[in-house]
This record gives sequence, C-alpha cells and structure tokens, in this order.
Amino acid sequence: MAKIAVFIDHDIMVRHFILNGVLPALEAEHDVVFVFPERHKRVKTDLATLPVRRQRTIAVSDARAYGFRRLYVATVLHRLRRTPDKGPLFRFWRESLGRQAYWESWFHSWPFTYDRYRRRMLAEIGDNEPLNALLREERPDVILHPTVLEGLFVSDLVRAGQAFGIPTVYLMNSWDNPAVKAMMLGSPDRLVVWGEHSLEIAHERLGVPRDRLVSLGAAQFDVYRDPPREDPASYRRRLGVPDGNRLLLYAGSSKGLNETAHLLRLEQAVASGELPRTTVLFRPHPWRGVPAGEADFYSLPWKHVIMAPDMADYYRKTRTGEVQIYLADYADTHVTLSAVDAVISPLSTILLEAAMHGKPSVAYLPDEDMRTNMAMFTMVRTVHFRVFFEKLDCIQCGTPEALVADTRRLLDQAGDTVFAERIRRQAEFFAVLPPRPYAVMLDELLQGLIAAPALRPAASGA
Repeated sequence: MAKIAVFIDHDIMVRHFILNGVLPALEAEHDVVFVFPERHKRVKTDLATLPVRRQRTIAVSDARAYGFRRLYVATVLHRLRRTPDKGPLFRFWRESLGRQAYWESWFHSWPFTYDRYRRRMLAEIGDNEPLNALLREERPDVILHPTVLEGLFVSDLVRAGQAFGIPTVYLMNSWDNPAVKAMMLGSPDRLVVWGEHSLEIAHERLGVPRDRLVSLGAAQFDVYRDPPREDPASYRRRLGVPDGNRLLLYAGSSKGLNETAHLLRLEQAVASGELPRTTVLFRPHPWRGVPAGEADFYSLPWKHVIMAPDMADYYRKTRTGEVQIYLADYADTHVTLSAVDAVISPLSTILLEAAMHGKPSVAYLPDEDMRTNMAMFTMVRTVHFRVFFEKLDCIQCGTPEALVADTRRLLDQAGDTVFAERIRRQAEFFAVLPPRPYAVMLDELLQGLIAAPALRPAASGA
C-alpha cells in the first residue's frame, strides 16, 4: 500500500477526476489523502459530499497566488515568442490584461529580461510553508495533481517534490493545456496527456522530456468506453423525436455567442424543407456565457428545436445569472452523442467527442463572431484546433449563409459506417480511448514510479 497525496484546486477537476470515480478508485489499495485549498473561490463544491475517505485543506496565500500569476503570464509570453501562435495569443493577452499589465508582462517576457524577472519574482513569492508542513506530516510516496497546468498548486508541487524527493505526477485536464499554458519551475516526473498530439506539444512547447510523458487518454472520457446507460432509441423516444427524423445536435460554446440566433436559422431551414425530417437538439455548454441581446430559448415558439433535458434547468439559471458553471455528467453526454446523427458546434471539445463516437460534425465559425469574439478569434488560430482541422474530417462553416448547405452535407455523412470508423481512428491522435479503465492504468503508473528508486527525484532539502 502506497501513500498518495492528491491535490485538487478547481471544481472542474472535482468533476473530471473525483465524481466519476477515477481517483477514489485508488483508495481500494492505497492510503489516499485529497488536499483542497481552504475557502477558495475555485472550489465551491461542498467537500463533505465528496465520495472520498480522507481529505484535508491547505491555506492559500492570495499574495503568493498573485505573484505566481504575474510570473505565469510573462512565462506564457516568453514561450509563445517562438511559436506560430504568437500573434493571436499575444492579442488575446493584450485584450484580457489591459494595456499597462500587458506591456509590463511583454517587457519581462523578452529573453534578455525574463531570467532576471523570474529569479526576482520567485524570491518575492518565497516558499509555501503550509504545503511543506503538510508534506512533512503526511510523508506521501507520490504527489498526484490533476491540473490545467495553471493554478494554485502547479508550481509549488514541482518544487516541493524536488525538495522532498517525492515523485510528482500531473494529469492533464483539457486538450488545449499544453498549447496555451506554461510551466515555470520545471516539469513533474510524469505528465499524463490525452494522446499523441498533446504529447508532441507538451514536449515542444512546455519542454517536458519525452521520457516523462505518458498518454492514457482523458479521465473524463473513460465513460465512453462502455455502452451508454440509456440506449439511443429510448432516448429519442423520451425526447419525442418523430420516427424517421434525423437528430441533429447543436452543442453550444463557452465563449458567449448568440446561439439562439444560430438555432433560429436551423429552425427556419427545417420548417422550409431545406433540412427535411430533422429535429435539432440544443445542448448548452456547461460553462456558457449569455451575450447581450441573445433571446431566451424559452421565449420562442420552437417547432423543430428542443432543449436537452439534462441541461434545461442549468440553462434557465444562466439566464438569471444564478450560475455560471455546471458540473455536467459525462454519462449524459455519452447518451446524447450515442443517440444523435450528427453534431454542429462552435469551437468546443465536443467536436472531438463527436468524432470519438463516430458522428460527423460541423465547426460553426460565423464571420460575425470571429470578428467580435476574441476568444473565438484566438482559439481557431492556436495549434490544437489548427491540427485538429488538418487531421480530422470536420466541416468548417464560416458564414451564416453557408450554415444550411453545410448542414445538408453533414447529414449526408450521417449513417456512413466507413466514415464513422475513419473519424474514430482520426480522433485517437488527440485522445486515445484505451480498452482498460483510466484508474487501472494510472495505478500501474504510480506503483511503477514508487517501486523504482532510480525514477524517484533526489531530495534537495526542505
């Protein structure tokens, strides 16, 4: 039995690694302690409700977090200077930070200023004494951290692991993480990525040595290995989809687009016969933003568009500003993607998930949104989406005028078993879907690190 310290710094990691049972499964054979930030806005989950045996909290200094954030932005810009993504991502940071903060970070990101700035900031930030005290008390055999490669623990844990001689294993959370993030204090002993593409990018952009990179797929997609908990025919009957109709999923974005306007175009096309015998299913993104002027879905008399039932309550709450992020269940997503014939979405990971299910897709990138939405403008130009469109057969629709014609092309691909198998294979480059559970493979990785003294970092003192 090994002692494992798992550090969780965001509700998204709670959903992707705890609520689905992946990390709690380690408790069957190991002594696991889950460590959360104490009273922090990033973790709003009631910790008492989590299915874990032992948990602790650790105080997080706002001053240290702010210092790391400043250094992080300069580090991202420093790394991006040598990539094709420099232009759009520099523009994104300029818009996000504001003029003064951006130019300060830009100045410190230059090769001749960065190293000095990094040393000064690390001296000001100092050691994380609460973390060091916890590690001295718990004395874990391995540190495990699911992460977006930015956050409250990501830098401190690398440094603490080196100081105490404890192997560190980081689990990549989102498919864009290696492309747009940066590590400031070296690499963990193992970085678990989704597939060959994220492995390549993590090596090239983050500087992680190849022998420290392991591809296990995505923990949140583990549920996709098994049959959905509701069969497609039952789900379609529950929605009231007429027999013989094709079911087209419009999966929303997190980027604050006027999605009701997009749905109205599809509603009109079905009503006019341009998209005959089609039912459109609207599934809002679980982190959706509500743009100014977007009509409430429930205020309109839809005849051919319906709301995904598992997202209806969340959507209503977003309209009142009651919630912003919903921890949607991937088992529900699996049911939906198994039942639909095809998928339309603005830039979202669900395009990849659709391909993993063998469903054809359209990436809807309307020119009016690309001109005015900085997040959309940036994402489509970054390497993870550029390579996605190069490697995977996904229709790109760039104007509202082309939406109906491209949707007809999309529906023509639906039901083609040869095409479905091809895009499943293409998707494996981005996210493998192994035959064995993620938790089992992770356990083997951890035990291998713990059992091999040569693989453990030498303690530098703490």
